[in-house]
Amino acid sequence: MGQAKRKKEAGSRVSWCRTCTYCCDLPEIGPLDKPMYRPCHHIKDGGCGIFGAPERPAACLAYHCAYLSARVTNAPDRNRIPHPLDAGAYFHRDPIERVYVLFVDPARPQTWKASDIVPYLRERIGQGFEVLIFDRGRRMVVTSLPLFEAILARDIVAFAESEGRPHDIESWAQAAPRYSRQVD
Repeated sequence: MGQAKRKKEAGSRVSWCRTCTYCCDLPEIGPLDKPMYRPCHHIKDGGCGIFGAPERPAACLAYHCAYLSARVTNAPDRNRIPHPLDAGAYFHRDPIERVYVLFVDPARPQTWKASDIVPYLRERIGQGFEVLIFDRGRRMVVTSLPLFEAILARDIVAFAESEGRPHDIESWAQAAPRYSRQVD
């Protein structure tokens, strides 16, 4: 019997997410008054403490990262999308715009660049999608493959800081010390 079946029989929550809480840590969640880069106060035991509860906001109920969505729907490209914990980032497709949104783990900001996220997003950019990247208090819109390659080749966040550019995300200033001890 597999680990997931044992957990389910023991009454534990079983999820494709494993212990990933990036979607609870990194983005802003308006209905919970949670700013970016602050963990949601509902995180408990390596997951959502209100998962399936009536007080869980609709925004959380409806959300699936690309990894989870591909598995829930049994999408043909499900094996091309790495687990967020393995990739050091997670992403999703905007339900309305032709945009993929990528959130980079501030504690491992270079990891995603060596993951299978890169060829997947390259392909999407080639199809006319934009990629919006949130990385250590910075917001970058990628509209072309040459720009994407430039971001992969260098640390755009370090470049922006060397030029003295202010952070795009205000809540990063309070969160940065928490991640600075863990960076790649």
